[in-house]
Amino acid sequence: MTPAAPAANVTDADVAAIERLKHEYCYAIDDGRYGDWAGCFAPDGRFVMNDGTTFEGRDELEAFGRDVFDDAYAESAHTVTNARIDVDGDTATGRWYLALYHETADGETAVQQANYADEFERVDGEWRIAEANVTYGVRLPR
Repeated sequence: MTPAAPAANVTDADVAAIERLKHEYCYAIDDGRYGDWAGCFAPDGRFVMNDGTTFEGRDELEAFGRDVFDDAYAESAHTVTNARIDVDGDTATGRWYLALYHETADGETAVQQANYADEFERVDGEWRIAEANVTYGVRLPR
C-alpha cells in the first residue's frame, strides 16, 4: 500500500507552526499555565470532549484548566504523536495520538490514551486552534 501524498498546498512553515502550537498547548496545560493554554486557541475556540462536553472561548477554556483539569491531576504530561496536518489557506486540520501520563491528587498514576482531531485557523498571522476534539480511549475519531 502506497502512503497518500501530502496535499499540494501544505507548506513546511505552516506544518512546523501548527506542530509547535500543539506542543505549546501540551506544555502550557501540564505546567498549569492555563491562560497560556487558552491563548493557543482562537478567541472563540472550542475544546470538545467525546461525551459532548464543550468549553468555548478563552475565559471558559482557562476556567476548565483551573477548575476541572487542575482538580483531576496533581501532575500530567501530554505526549502527542503521529501528527497528520493538512493546510488549506488560512485553515488547517490535524490529527494526533495522545498519551496522557498523569498522577491524581491521591497519588495514583496512569496513562490515558486519546485521539485529537483539531481544526486550526490563522488569526492575525498566527495559527490558533479553532476546535480541539478529543476522543478518549483507543477509539478513532470519525
